[in-house]
Amino acid sequence: MNGKKRITGRPIVCGTDFSATAVQAVDIAAAMARRLGTELVLVHVDEFYGLAPVDPKMFDAELSERRSALNDEANRLRSLGTEVRPKLLFGSAFDQLVTAATDAKGGLIVVGAVGHDLARRLLVGSVAERTAESSPFPTLVLRPGGRLASWIRGEDELKVLVGYDFSAASDAALGRVNQLEKIGKFQTTVLYSNWPADETRRLGYEGPLPLVPNPADVQKKLERDLSKRVAAFLPSKEVKVIVEPGWGTPEGYLFELASQEKVDLVVVGTHQRRGLGRVLLGSVSRAVLHHAKMAVAVVPPAETAARRLRK
Repeated sequence: MNGKKRITGRPIVCGTDFSATAVQAVDIAAAMARRLGTELVLVHVDEFYGLAPVDPKMFDAELSERRSALNDEANRLRSLGTEVRPKLLFGSAFDQLVTAATDAKGGLIVVGAVGHDLARRLLVGSVAERTAESSPFPTLVLRPGGRLASWIRGEDELKVLVGYDFSAASDAALGRVNQLEKIGKFQTTVLYSNWPADETRRLGYEGPLPLVPNPADVQKKLERDLSKRVAAFLPSKEVKVIVEPGWGTPEGYLFELASQEKVDLVVVGTHQRRGLGRVLLGSVSRAVLHHAKMAVAVVPPAETAARRLRK
């Protein structure tokens, strides 16, 4: 025996730039890894590798400093009982995080997000958002503060809100929520917001087209269908299901409910649309990542990760 803990789960991959926000994210990712009995792949991406041919001495000094900081962080986490594999990579941060997760056959990417002013939102768009919307693996984007750390320690019950739309990505999001039980106690609300005219046409309703709310029989059917889908993925949990008719955006209803319920974590699926599809249909996950004030988990359809890992 070499004294190492047995690794039983797929690794968690966490990116760090050594900032205070990143340290908070790393600590939560490490605590999750310990709780799940898995390894943490700690990634720092140096995006300034292009300096090498311009000023080799400066590049070497910068590289040595980054490698030392990464090793110090890995050693700090090891002292807490975390199995850590540090990786210093070069290139685009979100590309390299996804590559690292693929190489490690990871189960989750964790990144820290910054605040809500314009400059910081642009930074979120360049790393956390782009990672979440390009990764074949679930991505957990953490905001400063919050109760995830105390939840992992068993001190708090987590309040989780899932945005649902009867898609494969939403089913994967529910499946991911089910896995939270391995870490701690949580309570879940699932929200489906719909446009009444669309639903009445889809369900063959023959009365006058409504504005708001749904006709009573349409509302009842939607609530029944939603409850059935939720029970398939969260069979052992009591879950509050809400069908919210209206003409607003899905993310608008998510934000409103998250604020009312003081939610700790919002979970949404992502269809990972590209180009014109994103422009025409929008992206709920992107809007949530831009504006949510709490942690957000973005989950692609389950088969997306399976395809990437088979390559």
